[in-house]
Amino acid sequence: MQSIYHQALGSEFHRLHPEMQKKYGLTSKQNLMALGQGRMTEIRGMNPLLRPFLQAGVIDHLIFGERGKNVPFTLENFAYQDDQGRETVSWIRRFFFPYAIRGFDASMRYDEEKGTIVDDIGKSGALQVELDLHVTNEGGLFMKSKGMTYQGKVQLPGPHTSVYEHYDEEKEEFHVHVHVEHPVFGTVLMYEGTFYTEFLPMTYSNIPERGILV
Repeated sequence: MQSIYHQALGSEFHRLHPEMQKKYGLTSKQNLMALGQGRMTEIRGMNPLLRPFLQAGVIDHLIFGERGKNVPFTLENFAYQDDQGRETVSWIRRFFFPYAIRGFDASMRYDEEKGTIVDDIGKSGALQVELDLHVTNEGGLFMKSKGMTYQGKVQLPGPHTSVYEHYDEEKEEFHVHVHVEHPVFGTVLMYEGTFYTEFLPMTYSNIPERGILV
């Protein structure tokens, strides 16, 4: 079985750094999860006067208004089959601010008809974006969204998101840079930092309510 990222990238998948291949090669058959732990060097973006409006997305783990530097961070990637039997990979991000823990979550799957990754954003997954994937010269992965829809039907003038991740062999750590930009308000959220990843056994307690182990 090929991972959803392998399916989307095709032969380009093998150009990824071996550590990136290991992480992005996870499938539900392996019953493994990738646990990333590190720190975001800086979390910035959005006019301070507008940040309170972002709190509306906190409950669904869509967005948050806190900003800071050297923020502890965790990322859980695990592959499972959702309630429709589709191979899916979680992106459960946690940012540990001094007075709050914020989430920025999503689940990704490969759409065979569209030939691309679909990103269901937030805990509800009601907002969806399609992603373009490219392997960089240094074996990193660049992902960029192509618009946003509500439940895959209603087109929304939402922000565009880009994610760049690569592996540093010398420091043996992953580097990530995420940029969420709105066509009107500009940068809504931008964060970058480093984290280490370990692979752990999956259990049913790890799986979202909509998913199953196979």
